[in-house]
Amino acid sequence: MNYLKKLKIFSLALMALCVTATLSMAQQVNPPETAIKSAENFSEEEIKTFVKINKDIMPLQENIQTDMVSSIKESGLEVPRFQEMAQAQQGGKLKEVSNDPKELASFSKAGEKIMKLQEDLQVEIEEVIIKNEMSPEKFEAIYMAYNSNPEVKQKVDKLFSKDT
Repeated sequence: MNYLKKLKIFSLALMALCVTATLSMAQQVNPPETAIKSAENFSEEEIKTFVKINKDIMPLQENIQTDMVSSIKESGLEVPRFQEMAQAQQGGKLKEVSNDPKELASFSKAGEKIMKLQEDLQVEIEEVIIKNEMSPEKFEAIYMAYNSNPEVKQKVDKLFSKDT
């Protein structure tokens, strides 16, 4: 797999992580069934606002991705290795992937920088949501419906592609 493809996969994973983290900051997690049931209750204006917010967030995410890649490289790791170690850590198998104390320290250092960047991004995303006069809870509900309801996904995708 070439570097650009790996970077795209990293970017998608990062975007999902950032949105999930932002949504958890809202401190109200609606169960997916609620999002699906309420999908019909989203007005056209709310869907349009959701699309606008996502378009406003995209440049923020692109900037953070560049900063994250820089942080990983500054720590002495390559992006693919960091991803491998991060996946192993999530599965509780980091020691199986690396026993090198220096590499583990570099991973930890990069991870701390990335967590700080993600926290900053979460604040910025929430500000964009609020600036666009949508509650984080409503954004979360539409996001969850987008991921679980084909009808909502189709509406959002249509509006998103229409304006780009």
